[in-house]
Amino acid sequence: MIHCWKAPHIVKGIMTHLPLLNEWRLRQASTGGTDSSDYCYRVWIHHLSTLSEYGFKIKGAQIGELGPGDSIGTGLAALLSGANRYAGLDVVPFSAKTDLEKIFRGLVEKFSAKEPVPDVSDFPDQAIDWAGFNKKVEKITRELRNGLNGSQFISYHAPWTSPDVIAANSLDLVFSHCVLEYVDPLSKTYRTMYEWLRPGGYCSHHIAMNANHLSPFWNGHWAYSDWEWRLLRGRRFTVLNREPLSTHIKCAGEAGFEILHVRSTYGHGGLDRAALSPRFQSLDAEDLKTRGALLILRKPS
Repeated sequence: MIHCWKAPHIVKGIMTHLPLLNEWRLRQASTGGTDSSDYCYRVWIHHLSTLSEYGFKIKGAQIGELGPGDSIGTGLAALLSGANRYAGLDVVPFSAKTDLEKIFRGLVEKFSAKEPVPDVSDFPDQAIDWAGFNKKVEKITRELRNGLNGSQFISYHAPWTSPDVIAANSLDLVFSHCVLEYVDPLSKTYRTMYEWLRPGGYCSHHIAMNANHLSPFWNGHWAYSDWEWRLLRGRRFTVLNREPLSTHIKCAGEAGFEILHVRSTYGHGGLDRAALSPRFQSLDAEDLKTRGALLILRKPS
């Protein structure tokens, strides 16, 4: 028996097999959030603040981002902080739909004001390359006006289908925000990030482990049986992988990463263990209550 709250999501998955409807859905698709300079600024400052505590230096860094979403605004924030180059990698070219110049102007204003960010106790002032800030603003503004083809600072790959788009041992940081919960297979993705990074390079990933819009319960994605989930998935280009925190930690360790920092957030008021599908009832107590986490990883020097 399918619970009533599952039915609409399963029906939507089935409807993705209708070609015209699926084509329309893809044209309308949006990830939300990164078309706002405020969102991009907050996301990047959160990552930079924690990374700086573990020795990461932004000045001159080569950076890659998985799943930029509706814009490369978070990458622009990284460049303003002092990064030398940014590569965005996505499965669908969402960023083609946004006004990057407007987002960039908003970011410049926020950096110039050193605008505080909720849940960040100290603005990471010392981590930012202020000496090169004004020149970076001028150069990026010029590039955005002229288009990004041949950019000195920015490359954008969507869709990217091969790890070879980024040279091995070339990046100082790979980061993502609410992306790795959609990646499958995870083990290959962590190995690929390891290959991209120089020895001593870092990863920073904020990972959501909740049901998102697929359930009224934060952990309702674990209540779908495997056959229900196949129907829900349909032909969607992305869907939750439903992996718990322990799987991410295992994949990172097996890839060779040092795990420097794990900060978990916990869910409340979700479904009881008995209401989950059999494959998720065996999750340990920590996985069962974790609805999100920030992971800071490092490739050994």
